[in-house]
Formats: sequence, C-alpha cells, structure tokens
Amino acid sequence: MKIIRLIKSEFLKNYSWKKFLMITLILFICSVGLVELNDFYVNSTKGIDYGDDLEYVQSQYELLSQKENKSLEEEYQLYDFKVRKEIYQYLKDKNVKSRDWKAELIHGQFLRLLDEHYILKLFLEHREDDDVQAICKLDKTYWENSFEATINHYCKKTDVELETEYDQNEKEIALYSELLKEDKFYLYVQYSNNYFEDEEMYKLVVNHKIESMEDFKALNYMQYPFAIYEELKSEEDFNRGAANDWFSTYQDYIRYETKHIKDEKAEQAIILYSTKYNIKHDLVFDDTYYDSGATMYSYVTGKTAVNLIFHFSLIVILLVGVTSGGIISKEHSSGTIKNLITAPIKRWKILLSKFIYLILHMYIIWLLALVVLSLYAGIRYGFGDLLSPKLVYWNGKVVEVNYYLYLLKDMFLASIPVIACLSILFFLSTITLNTPVATSVTTIFGILPLILWYLCSNMSSIFLPLTKTPFLYFDCGFIFGKQEFYMDLLKKTDINLNYGIIVSLITIVIFYGISNIVYLRRDIKN
Repeated sequence: MKIIRLIKSEFLKNYSWKKFLMITLILFICSVGLVELNDFYVNSTKGIDYGDDLEYVQSQYELLSQKENKSLEEEYQLYDFKVRKEIYQYLKDKNVKSRDWKAELIHGQFLRLLDEHYILKLFLEHREDDDVQAICKLDKTYWENSFEATINHYCKKTDVELETEYDQNEKEIALYSELLKEDKFYLYVQYSNNYFEDEEMYKLVVNHKIESMEDFKALNYMQYPFAIYEELKSEEDFNRGAANDWFSTYQDYIRYETKHIKDEKAEQAIILYSTKYNIKHDLVFDDTYYDSGATMYSYVTGKTAVNLIFHFSLIVILLVGVTSGGIISKEHSSGTIKNLITAPIKRWKILLSKFIYLILHMYIIWLLALVVLSLYAGIRYGFGDLLSPKLVYWNGKVVEVNYYLYLLKDMFLASIPVIACLSILFFLSTITLNTPVATSVTTIFGILPLILWYLCSNMSSIFLPLTKTPFLYFDCGFIFGKQEFYMDLLKKTDINLNYGIIVSLITIVIFYGISNIVYLRRDIKN
C-alpha cells in the first residue's frame, strides 16, 4: 500500500492541467505531421503526370516535321512522336498518373501495338522497296534499336503471315481503344491477356464490376500476388545468380525468402478476404520487399494512419525525458528527499514507486497519443475504417478481430523496448543526480534509433552487431510497418521483435538493478 501511495504522490507532484494540455498539443502537432507525411508519400508513389512528356514530344515532333528528305527511320519517329503527343495529351487531360492502369495499358501494350501497326502497314505497302530491304539486311538487336529489331522480325514473315498479324493488330488496337474510352478498371482486367494461377481475385474484380482505381478493391487487385514462388534456389544457383548482391550468405537468402513466402501467403489471403467482404485491410507494401514496387498500389485508411502510433515511441521517450528526466535528482536539489528518507519508508520502495510512475507516465502519454491520432485520422479519412475489424491471418485462415484490442496488444509489445530506454534514463538520473544530463541523453535516444536503422541497413556490416542491442527497438514502427530499413536488415540478419523484447527485458533488469544498488548505498547529505 505504501508503494501505491508513493506512486499517487508522484502524480500529484508532477501532473497539472497546464502540462497535460502542453503534451496534448505536442501530440496533436506530431499526429498531423506524421499522417500528412505518410499520405504524401503514398500519393507520390502513384506516379507523375504527363505534362513534361507532352512538352518533350511536342517539341521533337515540331523539330522533326520541319526536316526535309526524311529517312525511313525518321518517318517512323515522326509518326511515333505524333502518336505519343496525342496519347500524352489524353493522359494529361484525364489527370492520369504514370502508375494508373490506363498508363500501364498504354505503355505496356497500346504504344507497342501502334508501332507494330505502322511497321506492318509499311511492309504491306512497300514490301519490295529498297529502303525496307536495306533495313532487313541490318543485324541489330532489340536493345540497340527497337524500330530496326521490329523490322528484322517482320522481314522473316511471308505476305500471308503479315496480313494475318495486321488484322490481329487492328483488332487489338480497337479493343484497347475501347477500354480507354470505357474507362472501367474491370474491363481492363478482363481483357488484359493475363494468365493467373489463382483466378479468384481476378473473378472478384470482374464479377463485382469494379470500375475506378479509387475503389480500394481495385488497389487490392494491384497488390495481390497472383503467383507465389515457393521453389528456393540451390546454393549453386545462388552463387551464380544476382541474389548474392542482396544477401551476404546463402543462409541469409534461405531465411529471408522463407519468411517472404510465408508473409506473402498471409497477405494474399488477407487481400482476397478484404476484397470479398468489402473490408479495408491495413497492410503496407514496400518496394524493397516487393520487387514489383507495390508501394505504388498502397492506400491510406484510418487504420494505416493510426498504425503510425508505433513511431510515436520516440516522441513518447522525448516527452517523458523532458517532463520527468529529473525524477530522482529533483528530490535532492529541492531538498524534499529528506522528507522521504526520514519517513518510515524503505529506499527500495521509494525507488520502485518512481520507476513505476515513469512507466505509467509513458503509457499515459502513448495512450493519449493514440486518442489524438485516432481522432485526427477519423476526421481525415472517416471513422468507419477505425470501427471495422482488423484482418489477421491465423492458423491458415483470415479472422476478423477488434482493431483497437489488437493494436493495444502490439503497443504493449512495442512498449517493452521503450521501458528499457526509460530504465537507462532512470539509471542516469539515479547515479548522477543531474537532471540536464538525464534529459540530454533522452534527447539523444530519441534520435539514435533512426541513425542506427540507417547505418545497419545501408552501411558496412561492421554496424550489424548493433542489431543485438536494444537501441534499434526503441522505434518498433519500422518492424510493425515492414518499412525499408527493416526489410533491408532482414536480408542481412535475423532481426525480429521477439529478440528485441528479450534483450530489452534484460536491459531493464540490469539498469534498474544497478540503480537500486547505487541508491540503497548512497549517502544522502541533503
């Protein structure tokens, strides 16, 4: 009971409405900043508009059109610039970004069809012309000149074969022109000539007639891994291939790819369930994990915004350090320590109550941050997403769980490394009795994890032993969000939250234990 009363007295001494409002304001500013930064990042991955491309092809078309006595290739280039000018004008007028399905259709297939149409027509009209025959004699590879390579391909065709390809080419051009005119995503999916090992996702998009890329189910389709490759390379193939540019050893490759396949299966199931039952998932995709660059197809929901709460651990550490960094030293500098020592209370109880207060103070700030972040995310994206369930892959199937209960569970796990950080802060406050020192070190801890994540994932392997320390885990947002630094590190070392929790618990025991020993033996002179 004495410890409870001591904890209560700590709150009475350290809490006020003014401090509470100040902390709330700081958390609100941080919430707005992180949410808007995240929204900007996701939206920026949708691609660029076509203003610059349009300006370039217009200038090239005008320049080339003024030239007299054009060669065959220059005539083709003039045609190509003319087609691109019209297409880029269409894309700009429709405000289509470079990673929209219409842009992918145009660049992936439509422009190729138009180029082939021009060359096929050229062959059918001028099969025996000297210019065409001269180019047929060139030995050029596709990578050197696509125009010449395409002509070389048609040089080997008979007239009948050319006519057949020309008819097929015209049908495909008409089809894709109609797709662009209809501007409906499901028609693109239906006629895009893709072959899937798993057709369920494909059927959902087509049967539900999902029209707009703004529909999250359309983005789910783009995220969905239709083929999961479970066959791992042998060590010999690994040593011959490019994979060893990313992995230090074959064992690193096997470990990473095994986890990749497992995670991809889970995410495949969640995306399918999300589309089928019209529930937005909160998965985040990163370019370094998905070679297809799937970040372009991520979307922001209330949940993905609130999931940024894990990055608030650093803000919480800083706020606790600033507001309570002198939890021990202030008692000595103000002389109030004499009242505690002369009271019939053992020193270990005084120390324990202060450490518990520090932990509770951390949880209060973090939970307050969750409330503030949720309110802003709800206002920004709607509260419906936050009230819908979280989709979790468990025992081979997708289950719906309460989003906030699941989030609080993860926050508790992420708080253990933060408590380890606070134990170091507590230790410094105990042995130095110097508030500025403790506060300064806490500020360093607020920046240190970001620096260490960068060094370990991007720099020399000499920094990798730092992954065995608790410092990287002060910010678990990289792990929970599967972000770039974490995925880079996963290729090099078996970094994981379970290890972070274990090393953090050891850190807590060591630093609190030393603090206790030092404080029990300290000669109180004040």
